[in-house]
Amino acid sequence: MAHKESAASFLGNLESISAARNFIRNFLSLHGCLKNEVDVNIAVGEVLQNIIRYGFDGGNLRGTFTVFLRLERFQISITVIDTAPPSNAKAWSNTHRSPEEGGHGLSLVYALASDVKFTALKNGNKVKLKFLF
Repeated sequence: MAHKESAASFLGNLESISAARNFIRNFLSLHGCLKNEVDVNIAVGEVLQNIIRYGFDGGNLRGTFTVFLRLERFQISITVIDTAPPSNAKAWSNTHRSPEEGGHGLSLVYALASDVKFTALKNGNKVKLKFLF
């Protein structure tokens, strides 16, 4: 199978999470990969929620994020690039939060994806997730 690619950009607000999930679902459906859709959308949804909540201050800061999808023979790579202020993923921690405050989304991301890489950019951030089929 030759690789397939697609990309879409969204406003940095909570309403865009649903639109981004639909974009991913439609891409996976088009290429016969819906059996992986739940895990992929849970992980990507957690990443997007953090981008909106922390990078875009809950939607109060203007910006965008772009979702890049690449389907290859036995994996899908999803890259999200945002225009939020650069952030150091290694400094994130949930150790100071009580369980009811959340803070466990990144654990889900690492559990569901086969590879996760966060990178601070000059004018934003990038996360690359890989899922094996």
